[in-house]
Amino acid sequence: MLAAVSHPIEEESQRNASLCCLDLIPVHGIMTRVTARILGRIVLMVAGLAVVTAGLTVVFLSMRAVMNVGGACGSGGPYVIAQPCPDGVAALLPLGIMGGLVGLFVYVIAGSGLPGPRLVYFAWSALFLSLGWNFWEFGLNPPGSDGIAWGWIVCGIAFVVMGGVPLLGLLNRDFRRYAFWADVSQPRMGPVRSVPTPARMGAPASSSVSSELARLADLHDSGALTDEEFQAAKRRVLE
Repeated sequence: MLAAVSHPIEEESQRNASLCCLDLIPVHGIMTRVTARILGRIVLMVAGLAVVTAGLTVVFLSMRAVMNVGGACGSGGPYVIAQPCPDGVAALLPLGIMGGLVGLFVYVIAGSGLPGPRLVYFAWSALFLSLGWNFWEFGLNPPGSDGIAWGWIVCGIAFVVMGGVPLLGLLNRDFRRYAFWADVSQPRMGPVRSVPTPARMGAPASSSVSSELARLADLHDSGALTDEEFQAAKRRVLE
């Protein structure tokens, strides 16, 4: 009877043990509970990435629209325009460029210190390889011509080189790990376990304590540590 009663209790204990750390993520190398502020930063990261994607798409499609009318067009001004730009391109092109830069800035700032892929390293390649595709496609099949537009082919080669060279970094194992998962080092369990004291680390006590307290203060200000975790970590450092 006792075994039958204790069995579900043991199962519940094992379930709780398996779930106890699911709300922890490494932030600046310290396992930290996911707070509302961290969730907000993750949402900003996703939003920034979405804006970057939208900006790249707008630039890509605007370029295609211009190349489809010969690769050059004009809009506004006091002169007679030989080839007007397609509707909306004159406004959408700079909007896509500026929007992409703003989205990239938001993505980088919001994701600073959080684990996960660092897609910012691929933004340059995504831009130049996508535009290089346009040069190659329209260079091989220029609108209104049966030949090859060698000027666009040359631009296509240059853009592919500019976009492809940064991707060679993926051949390096360390860069590949950091690009696809930024927190590659073993996370230190800051608020969860004792912080090593300066005496055990063999470093000068005053400088080590000061730097450790400053680091904890930065994590607390960024929302990575709650007030309780911050105070507990401070006590461990000062012991």
